Amino acid sequence: MVGSNQFFYKVCIVGDSEVGKTTLINQYLKRRFVPDAQRTIGSNFFVKYVKIPNVKNVLTLQVWDLAGQPRFRWVRYAFYKGAKGIVYTYDLTRRETFDSLLTWKEEVESKIGVQPNVLVGNKLDLINHETRIIRLEDTNNLKQALTAREYFETSAKLGTKVEDVFSKLALEMYNTFNE
Repeated sequence: MVGSNQFFYKVCIVGDSEVGKTTLINQYLKRRFVPDAQRTIGSNFFVKYVKIPNVKNVLTLQVWDLAGQPRFRWVRYAFYKGAKGIVYTYDLTRRETFDSLLTWKEEVESKIGVQPNVLVGNKLDLINHETRIIRLEDTNNLKQALTAREYFETSAKLGTKVEDVFSKLALEMYNTFNE
Protein backbone atom coordinates (compact mmCIF):
# COMPACT_ATOMS: atom_id res chain seq x y z
CA MET A 1 0.00 0.00 0.00
CA VAL A 2 2.82 2.44 0.78
CA GLY A 3 4.22 2.24 -2.74
CA SER A 4 0.98 3.40 -4.33
CA ASN A 5 -0.10 5.75 -1.56
CA GLN A 6 0.18 9.35 -2.67
CA PHE A 7 -0.45 10.41 0.92
CA PHE A 8 2.93 9.33 2.30
CA TYR A 9 4.78 11.79 4.53
CA LYS A 10 8.18 11.50 6.12
CA VAL A 11 8.37 13.28 9.49
CA CYS A 12 11.54 13.96 11.48
CA ILE A 13 11.36 14.54 15.21
CA VAL A 14 14.34 16.63 16.28
CA GLY A 15 15.77 18.24 19.40
CA ASP A 16 18.56 17.82 21.90
CA SER A 17 19.38 14.51 23.49
CA GLU A 18 17.01 13.38 26.27
CA VAL A 19 14.14 15.77 25.52
CA GLY A 20 11.85 12.77 25.14
CA LYS A 21 11.68 12.25 21.37
CA THR A 22 11.76 8.45 21.64
CA THR A 23 9.22 8.38 24.46
CA LEU A 24 6.89 10.68 22.49
CA ILE A 25 7.04 8.28 19.55
CA ASN A 26 6.47 5.26 21.78
CA GLN A 27 3.46 6.94 23.36
CA TYR A 28 2.10 7.91 19.94
CA LEU A 29 2.58 4.52 18.29
CA LYS A 30 2.11 2.09 21.17
CA ARG A 31 0.21 4.21 23.70
CA ARG A 32 2.66 3.34 26.42
CA PHE A 33 5.42 5.02 28.36
CA VAL A 34 8.85 3.41 28.15
CA PRO A 35 10.65 4.63 31.30
CA ASP A 36 14.02 3.16 30.38
CA ALA A 37 14.22 4.34 26.76
CA GLN A 38 17.81 4.30 25.56
CA ARG A 39 19.44 7.18 23.75
CA THR A 40 18.92 6.96 20.02
CA ILE A 41 22.10 6.12 18.14
CA GLY A 42 21.85 7.60 14.65
CA SER A 43 18.16 7.14 13.91
CA ASN A 44 15.12 4.90 14.11
CA PHE A 45 11.94 5.08 12.07
CA PHE A 46 8.39 3.92 12.53
CA VAL A 47 5.30 3.83 10.32
CA LYS A 48 1.80 4.84 11.34
CA TYR A 49 -1.38 4.96 9.27
CA VAL A 50 -3.46 7.97 10.17
CA LYS A 51 -7.05 8.94 9.50
CA ILE A 52 -7.76 12.61 9.99
CA PRO A 53 -11.18 14.29 10.07
CA ASN A 54 -12.57 15.50 6.74
CA VAL A 55 -9.88 13.66 4.75
CA LYS A 56 -11.12 10.63 2.84
CA ASN A 57 -7.76 8.94 2.41
CA VAL A 58 -5.58 7.28 5.03
CA LEU A 59 -2.24 9.03 5.44
CA THR A 60 0.98 7.12 5.94
CA LEU A 61 3.44 8.75 8.32
CA GLN A 62 7.01 7.53 8.41
CA VAL A 63 8.32 9.04 11.65
CA TRP A 64 12.09 9.33 12.02
CA ASP A 65 13.55 9.63 15.51
CA LEU A 66 16.91 11.36 15.07
CA ALA A 67 19.70 11.26 17.64
CA GLY A 68 20.10 14.57 19.44
CA GLN A 69 23.75 14.34 20.42
CA PRO A 70 26.02 16.84 18.63
CA ARG A 71 28.34 14.08 17.43
CA PHE A 72 25.54 12.74 15.20
CA ARG A 73 24.98 16.04 13.40
CA TRP A 74 26.66 14.98 10.17
CA VAL A 75 24.84 11.64 10.17
CA ARG A 76 21.46 13.36 10.59
CA TYR A 77 21.83 15.31 7.35
CA ALA A 78 21.14 12.19 5.25
CA PHE A 79 17.95 11.43 7.19
CA TYR A 80 16.35 14.82 6.47
CA LYS A 81 16.09 14.06 2.75
CA GLY A 82 12.45 13.78 1.72
CA ALA A 83 11.02 14.97 5.03
CA LYS A 84 7.72 16.82 4.67
CA GLY A 85 7.20 17.61 8.35
CA ILE A 86 9.26 18.42 11.44
CA VAL A 87 8.51 18.08 15.14
CA TYR A 88 10.81 20.49 17.02
CA THR A 89 11.02 19.16 20.57
CA TYR A 90 12.43 20.56 23.81
CA ASP A 91 12.35 19.61 27.49
CA LEU A 92 10.18 21.96 29.57
CA THR A 93 12.58 21.47 32.52
CA ARG A 94 15.80 22.39 30.65
CA ARG A 95 16.10 25.90 29.20
CA GLU A 96 19.14 25.01 27.08
CA THR A 97 17.06 22.54 25.04
CA PHE A 98 14.61 25.35 24.25
CA ASP A 99 17.41 27.77 23.33
CA SER A 100 19.01 25.27 20.93
CA LEU A 101 15.95 24.91 18.69
CA LEU A 102 16.96 27.79 16.41
CA THR A 103 20.18 25.87 15.72
CA TRP A 104 18.07 22.83 14.94
CA LYS A 105 15.99 24.95 12.56
CA GLU A 106 19.16 26.05 10.73
CA GLU A 107 20.33 22.44 10.47
CA VAL A 108 17.00 21.15 9.16
CA GLU A 109 16.35 24.00 6.74
CA SER A 110 19.88 23.91 5.33
CA LYS A 111 19.00 20.44 3.98
CA ILE A 112 15.26 20.52 3.17
CA GLY A 113 14.13 24.13 3.37
CA VAL A 114 11.07 25.23 5.31
CA GLN A 115 8.56 22.42 5.88
CA PRO A 116 5.35 22.26 7.91
CA ASN A 117 6.33 21.89 11.56
CA VAL A 118 5.09 21.98 15.11
CA LEU A 119 6.79 22.99 18.34
CA VAL A 120 6.61 20.64 21.31
CA GLY A 121 7.54 21.30 24.93
CA ASN A 122 7.72 17.84 26.50
CA LYS A 123 7.73 16.59 30.12
CA LEU A 124 4.71 18.63 31.19
CA ASP A 125 4.24 16.18 34.06
CA LEU A 126 7.46 17.51 35.66
CA ILE A 127 6.50 21.19 35.91
CA ASN A 128 3.87 23.36 37.54
CA HIS A 129 3.09 27.06 37.24
CA GLU A 130 5.46 27.96 40.09
CA THR A 131 8.42 26.09 38.59
CA ARG A 132 7.89 27.08 34.95
CA ILE A 133 11.30 27.90 33.46
CA ILE A 134 10.19 29.01 30.00
CA ARG A 135 7.61 31.77 29.78
CA LEU A 136 4.75 31.43 27.30
CA GLU A 137 5.83 34.73 25.73
CA ASP A 138 9.23 33.16 24.93
CA THR A 139 7.48 30.11 23.52
CA ASN A 140 5.28 32.27 21.27
CA ASN A 141 8.38 34.09 19.98
CA LEU A 142 10.10 30.78 19.22
CA LYS A 143 6.97 29.45 17.52
CA GLN A 144 7.04 32.46 15.19
CA ALA A 145 10.78 32.11 14.54
CA LEU A 146 10.32 28.45 13.62
CA THR A 147 7.21 29.26 11.55
CA ALA A 148 5.58 26.47 13.57
CA ARG A 149 1.92 25.85 12.84
CA GLU A 150 1.13 24.98 16.45
CA TYR A 151 2.65 24.71 19.91
CA PHE A 152 1.92 21.78 22.22
CA GLU A 153 2.95 21.05 25.78
CA THR A 154 3.05 17.29 26.11
CA SER A 155 3.75 14.56 28.58
CA ALA A 156 5.05 11.44 26.90
CA LYS A 157 4.73 9.76 30.29
CA LEU A 158 1.01 10.48 30.67
CA GLY A 159 0.16 10.72 26.96
CA THR A 160 -0.97 14.34 27.28
CA LYS A 161 -1.52 15.90 23.82
CA VAL A 162 0.84 13.43 22.10
CA GLU A 163 -1.80 12.34 19.59
CA ASP A 164 -2.63 16.02 18.91
CA VAL A 165 0.97 16.76 17.86
CA PHE A 166 0.99 14.21 15.07
CA SER A 167 -2.64 14.75 14.03
CA LYS A 168 -2.06 18.48 13.59
CA LEU A 169 1.17 17.94 11.66
CA ALA A 170 -0.45 15.28 9.45
CA LEU A 171 -3.27 17.68 8.59
CA GLU A 172 -0.82 20.51 7.87
CA MET A 173 1.26 18.29 5.57
CA TYR A 174 -1.86 17.07 3.78
CA ASN A 175 -3.10 20.64 3.28
CA THR A 176 0.32 21.87 2.14
CA PHE A 177 1.13 19.11 -0.33
CA ASN A 178 -2.33 18.17 -1.67
CA GLU A 179 -4.07 21.44 -2.42
